[in-house]
Parts: sequence; C-alpha cells; structure tokens
Amino acid sequence: MIKQAELVARLDTFFNVAAFDESSGRRFFPAGYESMFEHFAAPGFLTGSWNGLMLDNAKDLDRVYLIVFPAQSVLDEIIAREVERGAPGAMIFCHHVCDYRESGPGFVPMPEVQLEELKEHHISYYVCHAPLDVNKEISTASALADMLKLGDQERFVSYMGGFAGLHGKINAMGFNDFARRVAEATALPLLRYDAIRHNGRPVQHVAVVTGGRAEPEVIREAANLGCDTFVAGEWWLFGPGEWRVSHREEARILLTDSSINLIGTSHYASEAVVMRAVMPDWFYGFTPGVEPIFVGQADPWR
Repeated sequence: MIKQAELVARLDTFFNVAAFDESSGRRFFPAGYESMFEHFAAPGFLTGSWNGLMLDNAKDLDRVYLIVFPAQSVLDEIIAREVERGAPGAMIFCHHVCDYRESGPGFVPMPEVQLEELKEHHISYYVCHAPLDVNKEISTASALADMLKLGDQERFVSYMGGFAGLHGKINAMGFNDFARRVAEATALPLLRYDAIRHNGRPVQHVAVVTGGRAEPEVIREAANLGCDTFVAGEWWLFGPGEWRVSHREEARILLTDSSINLIGTSHYASEAVVMRAVMPDWFYGFTPGVEPIFVGQADPWR
C-alpha cells in the first residue's frame, strides 16, 4: 500500500503536470455535464490544468490501472476487478479525460453512473495527457519509436511547449517487413496504408506521431525532414465525421505530390504502447508495492 497523496506528488513532479493548461478540454462536455461532474471532480481539477488527479476516491492504494481512454467496457472491467478483491483502493492512470470513438462522434465524457461506481469502489483517476505526450524521458511517441527500434531519434512537431513527435533512422528494410514491425509494436491485427505509393523502396528514415496529430502540416514537416515513412496514430484520410473533412482533401493532395509513405495504426493503439510497455516499469521503480496493470480495449478503432 502507498498513500495516494504520495503517489500523486511523484506523478505531478515527474510529469510537471501544472505546467500544461488543457482546461479547453471542457469543450467536449455536453451542456450541463460540468455542473454534474464537479460533484465528483477532485478539488482544483476543474479550475486547474486538467491534468493530474481528476477523481479523488482513495486514500491508500496498492494497484494502478493503466489505460488510454476511459471506455465504458474498460472501466467496467476495472470496477469488476476491484469489487472482486474487496475494493481496498486503486487508481486509474489514464492518458485522456474523456472516452473517444474514432469511428464515431469523437470524445465522449464518462457517464454519471460510472463516476458513481468509481467513487463507491474507491477507484481514483489520474489524467496525464500533454505531459505524457511531450515528456523528455517517457512519452507516447518515444515509446512507439523505441518499439520500432529507431536510432538517432530527434524530436519534432511543436506542441504545448514541447515536441509530440519523433523521427529517426533504421537499417534499410523492406516496406512489408517494417509494416509487420509496426503491427507487432501496436498489437494490431492489420494496418491502414491505402495511400502507399512507394512501397517498393526500403524504409530508412521514419517519423512517429501518435494519437490524432497526423494533420497534413505535420506530414509535410516530416517529409521536409527527409522521412520516407510516417507512422501515424489516427488515420485522417478515412473514417466518418465532418470534423475530419477539413484535413482530408489537403492530405490527399499532399500524399499524391509527396514521396512519403503513410502508415496508419489507430489513435488508441499508438498511445497504448507507452501504457503497456513503459509505464509499468515507472511504477515498479518509483512506487514499490504498487501493482501496475494495463487494461486494453477490445476494439482499437471503436
């Protein structure tokens, strides 16, 4: 067991969460939701950076669940596990405040019934979005870049006072072999690369940008850096939603005129790597006695 306050202090310091103002995330809340949510939110969360402790439901804990989005099925699994062991106290360490439907409406906040259940079963919730994207030691992009075995890594894509992407080199390998490496790294059964036009040449210089940052201007930046392959999270060229349309035609033109190949994974899968492969070691090293458990989504494109 560890005091929750001690764990929160260590996370706050390591990720410097107070330095990132993401309070604009309230725009994803439907009308009336925030007034309900404030009855569950940890003191200072809604008036703070929207990173750090979001739900303060435990004083002591011995388990941390690592997740990307608070999908209802994921939260249900966590709640069931805690009920089974008597709910002694646990924390969810999550990358996002809201759930996300890549194949649907986008961000969706937690329903009140699950907020109630998390409170009832002593499960706190810690958000680490931009701080985890740009941290110099542990980040969503660096985790994936390391899994892809990129050397000579350099940061790019300015974001929230830091950098959200990485590019690096590998020994020349065939496109199909590299695509297989991407699929294995992200635990995906298939990849999206309908826009591939240059798969006959070797892959040597790769850009990695996780989540939803594969906008045309970011792809262009990677091409200007000399990257021959761009590994993206969300696949902007396809999928429903009017909010994607503004990027779609620009991206099609860019990829037609450019010599860069674009491999799409998924928003969730690209960000799950850091939770599955890196953050457990952080908790083992910084908080002995706390058991970190990764809980994944069944459908990476839901």
